[in-house]
Amino acid sequence: MNSLPLVSLVIPAFNPRFFGRALHTAVSQSYGNLEIIVCDDSRGHEIEEIVASAVGQGATVRYVRNPRTLGLVGNLQACLEQAQGEYIKFLCDDDQLFSACIERQAQALIDCADVNLVVAQRLLWDADDMPLPSRLENTPLSPVGGVFKGEDLLAIFENFPVNILGGFSNAMFRRADVLELFPALTQPGHCFVATLDFALYVCLMRRGNLAVSNHVLGVERLYPERLSGQQAMKDAAETERQWLSQMLKARGGESAPAQGWVRYVPLTKVDELPRVWEELPLSRTLGTKQTTQDWHVGIASVSFAQLYAQWLACRTLTDGQRELLADTLEAWPSRPKIVPVIIDEHGSRSALELTLQSLADQDYAPELTLVLSASCTDARLDERVFRLPLQDDWQQQINALLPQLEGAGWFYLLRAGDRLVAPALLIMAERIALSRTLTCLYSDEGGLHQGESAEPAFKPDFNLDLMRSYPYVGRALAFEREQFLALGGFDSAYGELAPHDVLWRMVERSGTHVVGHISEVLLESAFDLTKWLSLPQVVDTNPRLLEAHLHRLGVAHDIRQGSSQLLNRIDYRHADRPLVSIVIVSKDQTLALQRCVESLLEKTAYGEYELLLVDNGSESAEALDWFAGMAQLGSDRIRVLRCELQGNVAAVRNFAVRQAAGDYVLMLNPYTVITQAEWLGELLNHAQRPEVGVVGPKLFNPDGRVLHAGLILGLQGPAGVPFHGEMLHAAGYMYRLQVAHDFSAVGGDCLMVRKAVFDAVGGLDEQDLAQSLNEVDLCLRIGQEGYLVVWTPHAQLALGAQPAMVAQEGDQVRSEQEQEVFYKRWLPIVARDPAYNTNLALQGLGGASFSLEPGLRSGWSPFSKAQLPKILALPVNASAIGHYRVTQPLIELEAAGRAQGRIHYNLPTIIEVERHSPDVIILQGRYSEGPINEIPSLQKYSSARRIYELDDFVINVPHRNAHIRNMPGKDEMEKLVRRAIGMCDRVVVSTESLGNALSDMHHDIRVVPNMLASHLWTDLRSQRRTSKKPRVGWGGGTSHHGDLAVIADVVRELANEVDWVFFGMCPDDLRPYMHEFHGVIGLDVYPAKLASLNLDLALAPLEFHIFNDCKSNLRLLEYGACGYPVICTDTEAYRGYLPCTRIKTNSTDEWLQAIRMHLNDPDASYRMGDELREIVLRDYVLRGDNLRYWENGWLTD
Repeated sequence: MNSLPLVSLVIPAFNPRFFGRALHTAVSQSYGNLEIIVCDDSRGHEIEEIVASAVGQGATVRYVRNPRTLGLVGNLQACLEQAQGEYIKFLCDDDQLFSACIERQAQALIDCADVNLVVAQRLLWDADDMPLPSRLENTPLSPVGGVFKGEDLLAIFENFPVNILGGFSNAMFRRADVLELFPALTQPGHCFVATLDFALYVCLMRRGNLAVSNHVLGVERLYPERLSGQQAMKDAAETERQWLSQMLKARGGESAPAQGWVRYVPLTKVDELPRVWEELPLSRTLGTKQTTQDWHVGIASVSFAQLYAQWLACRTLTDGQRELLADTLEAWPSRPKIVPVIIDEHGSRSALELTLQSLADQDYAPELTLVLSASCTDARLDERVFRLPLQDDWQQQINALLPQLEGAGWFYLLRAGDRLVAPALLIMAERIALSRTLTCLYSDEGGLHQGESAEPAFKPDFNLDLMRSYPYVGRALAFEREQFLALGGFDSAYGELAPHDVLWRMVERSGTHVVGHISEVLLESAFDLTKWLSLPQVVDTNPRLLEAHLHRLGVAHDIRQGSSQLLNRIDYRHADRPLVSIVIVSKDQTLALQRCVESLLEKTAYGEYELLLVDNGSESAEALDWFAGMAQLGSDRIRVLRCELQGNVAAVRNFAVRQAAGDYVLMLNPYTVITQAEWLGELLNHAQRPEVGVVGPKLFNPDGRVLHAGLILGLQGPAGVPFHGEMLHAAGYMYRLQVAHDFSAVGGDCLMVRKAVFDAVGGLDEQDLAQSLNEVDLCLRIGQEGYLVVWTPHAQLALGAQPAMVAQEGDQVRSEQEQEVFYKRWLPIVARDPAYNTNLALQGLGGASFSLEPGLRSGWSPFSKAQLPKILALPVNASAIGHYRVTQPLIELEAAGRAQGRIHYNLPTIIEVERHSPDVIILQGRYSEGPINEIPSLQKYSSARRIYELDDFVINVPHRNAHIRNMPGKDEMEKLVRRAIGMCDRVVVSTESLGNALSDMHHDIRVVPNMLASHLWTDLRSQRRTSKKPRVGWGGGTSHHGDLAVIADVVRELANEVDWVFFGMCPDDLRPYMHEFHGVIGLDVYPAKLASLNLDLALAPLEFHIFNDCKSNLRLLEYGACGYPVICTDTEAYRGYLPCTRIKTNSTDEWLQAIRMHLNDPDASYRMGDELREIVLRDYVLRGDNLRYWENGWLTD
């Protein structure tokens, strides 16, 4: 009897395009009591055939063809009628689920009777399964998964009507609830369609709570043609949003603890009674996410093409970089003279002009452009473009021309139709100028499909074994002219691959370091890398080119075709058959170890090996008997060793290696299973090469999916497995699952190392890396000695499932300590793994390897060496204080050519920090536990100056300030601030008062006053005398209840004499007295909106409190930029030379007297406003000499 509730997984199918993938993920669910129902609303038979195929392969699926086309709503209803489960989940035919989705979501409903809606995190993919950036709609609501109060969320959605929970595919329901609610939501004349999912969620949260899993459990597919993107659905959504608004306003139930706050309890604590509900400022969190996501590339993209186009568009020189270009070039040791050589075989005028125009648009001009064109009949020089007729043998033609180009240092091989990005030659020139060893360069590249950017190829740094497999570097190569000529130039016998023959000869002569890789897309072409590699001449010549290279080196070999005709596979003909010591360490893993050993003895064709079985403290009788039995075999091939070094993996393996008699040592996981006879020979094929130190194989799981294929440094942590989960015979990115190539490290489950090299580097680090990362560290140390670490797909082993390790006390601490050791030792190379590419993702987007890292819209620099101080800014948000105190000052410093900046709204990983290598890190507003705990990693791994930026005296906040909710008490807050400041090198504050209040916390506190952004504030013009009554008002944020209470009686007293205008917030008790109220808007339109209020008089009340004494005069600056006369409280924040009327006592009478004084003499009042505007625009705008304040605060010693 199955005790699990039945779950109905129903697929309202219509579009067969992605249906097969959706169905496959449905039948792959791990949940034990599931019915799968497909209701087919299409008119064709494709969906039916896909279901029949799945059923034929053993899947249990109920297929129902609708008698007529029902449409989305009708098909959902049909699915609902067919379902029998207690719980129901809809899966749209273009989405996908991960295998644990149903199990995890159903468990939340089982555990929580008060929950009637469960959602999870999801990835966003395009039509080609390419990951798209996360955005507001699919970011977690809280740091951990939890149960949220439904009523509280409805209050959020009333003011923020955006579906951030996902579509039907992301949710699971109790079927009884859906049966009850669905008819009401789909009644004729009032039928939700475009927002039906959100409307259902709203109804469910009116009667219960929401559970949110922070596990990624599904995929939502975005593509231009999907149903929600059609115009009819967009039109319907507008009407339906009005219905939703009415539903939300009409709701009843318990109120949220405070406006914008929600109650939740972590999923790990839902069983605790009574429940302790935590409070979360969700409205503020969502607002911050909404404003900061605009800084990220591709957050609205629905295809990889859109994402990639935006990414490319951000990689151009800024105005500030362009203005400093002359100084940058002056700082170079030399100015390389580069001659592009364009080969125009087809005589296409449009293709040639495309290339020439892109060269004309370069930020760094070529010395000369040489065009060899089939359409050219006579040699001619047009300005700096020299045109010649293309000869049949263009390789020899170039050989003859290059000696004549005595002024040229380098030449760059291009084809007509190549489109260079504007900074291409600038980037290339800088790399050349700063290197003394380079003689050949290649870069990343992209395709052009109908003139649009497409299919980028992000290549590794020069990879000897990958190059031997196929010419992955591409055709657009640049060569140092003198070295090229010294080698005799091109050998036309290699035709299309003649440049690659030169590359090989340069490597053979001087080493691999002479070949440089630029990890930037420098050119795009319709004749892209894929098309070039498919040329018959490239395919046919590739093995011949390799043959010549290996022959010159004197390497005995045989070359055979790899998995495709393009790919080379080399069998090195080694003279020796060395002994291999295979080390298997085990503790009480008898069944796995027995299977491993038996398969090894049975299958392994290479016979020169010994087997060292290391008993690492086994305790079970079964294990002890098995080891004893193996020891008694008396075989010279098998030795049993016992080692009691518990908890020190590295020491145990070192112990075993010391006993090894072989020239090579193979460390093998006891859960591996040998399935291939030649596996050991394939590893030795590379291990015996003198330049190789370590070799690793391809490991796969019982389902035939990749588990290990080398390691990428920095991928999902210190080192991660690329291509994890790919099918065994998949090609991989740029064929990298199919060919032998070099990595920085390979995994320890099966690792072969030359024993002499192992001993020379001191073996595994058993002192500092006893449990983890020791094999990665070993590879890196061996690589540091000049040896290659090779991964080969031609050695393949199965790796069975391993039981989860039982956590021991101290394991977590030890793991963190070992990671710290590893990062401190290897961070520069971890951040820039030569086997990967810095444009590819290390984190996020589902952990996929070899996917584009979208990054930020700003902060890109074409230069490998900075000419200006580099600032990494970490503001708390993109509006308000984040804008005023960090973002905009940094933007202006960059524009003025005084700094190079990068802005992150979340703490970047230590790898990202290392890549940026900042001189200064600005940490704004870090006074809560989480953000403070992030500072130590910056202390450990970055030498940058850390600046603590604070704008408010958060230690003592007025009790009526909205931000005080859930803040610690004064004493605890002081400890937090003191701890954060203590980990920084400098403190920057906005006022002298704030600096004085913090003076005992740090020796270096600098005051930098708030200023206004020129582009937002300098051209504002407000109007005066626009109404019969004077317009008097206030504008500001949403936390000023206490400040507005100061003038509450003033507002009531003058309600008949003035038109009150409030902007940003207005206490409920003052609403009846308002002539106008304007709600919160975005920062980009805030200044214009403030000016449009046309106030005749602006008020700036502050309650008397040390918090307000420490505030800045920002409100006066904003009013002043609008030309408003101002009356303000005479608190420390507003004292100084700005012309305002100041209220000494904050009494109602004094406020009334001051207001009437201004109103009785409007001309004098307006003159005060004009004077204030003049001073503000002179002294408080981010430009010119005013930027020196920020330079002093951030950059000077």
